Amino acid sequence: MFLGDLRRAFPPKKPPLFALLGKDNKKEPSELTNEELNLDSIGCTSNVIYIDNELKKIFVANAGDSRCCMARAGEAVEMSVDHKPDS
Repeated sequence: MFLGDLRRAFPPKKPPLFALLGKDNKKEPSELTNEELNLDSIGCTSNVIYIDNELKKIFVANAGDSRCCMARAGEAVEMSVDHKPDS
């Protein structure tokens, strides 16, 4: 509810997902439901981990807002680098 109220008060500057799909929503932000307001926040994220037992190596790739880590002796070990548009 809080997120819906916040988005109605400060609507996102990017178009909602429906507009991108050709289902343009002509409602004002104050008329939108919480579900409709959240549709413009849909994104994509992924982690891929490949373990090669013969080479005794771990390969990690990530995209979007995701990170990969593993625990070694109770400590978190970063396995990936943040994906940024400029890197």
